[in-house]
Amino acid sequence: MASASGSIGNLSQHVVGDEQKRQNLMIGVSIAMTMVSLACVGLRVYTRAFVVRNMGAEDWTIVAAAAFTLVLMLEIIAGAKEFKLGFSGSSMTTLDMQHNIKLTLGIIVVYKLVMTLVKISILIIYLRFAVSKTFERLCKGTMCLLATYQFLLIIIVPTQCRPLHKLWDFTGTVQGRCINANDFYSFTSAFHIVMDLWILALPIKMFLSIKRPTREKVALCFVFSLGIFTTICSIVRYQYLRLFTVSKDPFFDTLPINTWSMVEVSVAILCASLPTLRPLFSKAQRSRTMEALQKRPPAIPHVGRVISISFSSIKSSRDSTSTISIGKEIEMGTYQMDAPPPVPPKDAKLSDTASERRNALRDLESNDPFADEYQQRMQETIYLKLGR
Repeated sequence: MASASGSIGNLSQHVVGDEQKRQNLMIGVSIAMTMVSLACVGLRVYTRAFVVRNMGAEDWTIVAAAAFTLVLMLEIIAGAKEFKLGFSGSSMTTLDMQHNIKLTLGIIVVYKLVMTLVKISILIIYLRFAVSKTFERLCKGTMCLLATYQFLLIIIVPTQCRPLHKLWDFTGTVQGRCINANDFYSFTSAFHIVMDLWILALPIKMFLSIKRPTREKVALCFVFSLGIFTTICSIVRYQYLRLFTVSKDPFFDTLPINTWSMVEVSVAILCASLPTLRPLFSKAQRSRTMEALQKRPPAIPHVGRVISISFSSIKSSRDSTSTISIGKEIEMGTYQMDAPPPVPPKDAKLSDTASERRNALRDLESNDPFADEYQQRMQETIYLKLGR
């Protein structure tokens, strides 16, 4: 935020009608983008709560982000209607200018909070797909960094001047000192852009290592790369912020920053929510999502010939030591991890061959999307049904 002191004499003149048109555009864009993002979050909540029936922490986080987006929109509208937000300083009274500066502090805090919540929501989704400790630590570390950043920002913004009312002192008579606000806000904007790029790059290695057809990998990467649109909005907003820091009329030049702030937070919420809406339109995806969220393998019929593979301290299913027992017409059930595999009757006549067992193991390794996760668990029993 440019310093108020000394800037009032450098205000440029603007046509009042043009100022009003710009302000109306800002209000229209803010309302439209907010309504679209809220509608998307509403669909997400319906999908997760009533279709998938599993509202997670990532969903509640995005709901909080949507609520603060609504607050941000109301702040901008109130500033426009009551305090001429976005008008030239030459069209304002001194009291309007003071109210604009105070309101801008609130806008900054809420805007940054929304962006942080969206990023944390995405990282929580990543944690559900974490198949390695390294990836899990990176996600949690990034979440801690974002939370720390937001905590410090909430403290610094309202204390950037001591005393705070020096921030809107146009006479230069108030004694005190302020931080370099232009450098601070440039840093915070650059930080969010770097975090966007980091979060986009974080899961690439994991997605490429998934044992699925190339077409499915590309589709998965595309879905999670939607965040690139948020990064583009952040970069555009950052360019307007740079112009603001050298502006001769900072009150007039806050308008495009506020407009692009609304666009950025709304696009961020859209990009974070769209991948979660697929179960709403795809029954197959609905079942897969429910299974993934519950951290369990796909359902298995209750009766059939079963291979029970008990792994111990496994690094790879190929070089593992396994105990295989084959039963006939065994009633399926949930066994404890440390429980021994079921023992078949002594008089059971088994007709399966070594080839069937090899095929079963190969299918387990290549087709089961949960196989990599299973390989990291200790003393876990996996059941694979074979047809007769």
